[in-house]
Amino acid sequence: MENESKFLKSIIEVSHVEIQSYDFQNHRIIFSSGIAEKVLGYTKEEFGEVSRNYYEGIIHPDDKEKFMASIDKIIHSSTGEIIELTARFRRVDGVYKWLYTRKMVCERDERGFPSLITTVAEDITEVIEMQNKLREKVQQLQSISYKNSHLIRSPVASIIGLINLIEEKDITSAHNMQIFNLLKQAMEKLDDVIHDINDITEK
Repeated sequence: MENESKFLKSIIEVSHVEIQSYDFQNHRIIFSSGIAEKVLGYTKEEFGEVSRNYYEGIIHPDDKEKFMASIDKIIHSSTGEIIELTARFRRVDGVYKWLYTRKMVCERDERGFPSLITTVAEDITEVIEMQNKLREKVQQLQSISYKNSHLIRSPVASIIGLINLIEEKDITSAHNMQIFNLLKQAMEKLDDVIHDINDITEK
């Protein structure tokens, strides 16, 4: 038993996630591994206070609806069911951090209402920020693709069409025709490049 306790303690100490036991009926923390305090910047006492009412006071306003929905899921969860949530929690300095949490009811009262909740929480702020940056890059590529397709290709196509019309009508001298041929080749190469860019941005 002592070895098991030491083993569990070592797991908690080396873990980069918050491991927590929460009194669901009295709205208070029974045990916290301390990671959440480091991530959110609260002292142990302050963190105990903000944990009241299931941390509702530090949830980002835009995430409150899904947060309350997760509370309802916990109340009505079945034995062993894990409730996941990704939401923003306010740091002591007012900055919000993205946390990914997994909760499970480990004890219920005689009515079947949750009494003790086990939670594992992980700071995924960097992951979310990276996803947002990637999303921005994709939008930029889509914008470039749109401009290539609609703002550049259209006048290029018009120029090529005019050159073709001049060739068909034979209304230029041999010297001018040579210039137009060079211009046509340049336009065709540019059109090919635009097609290549579109192909890359659409993949």
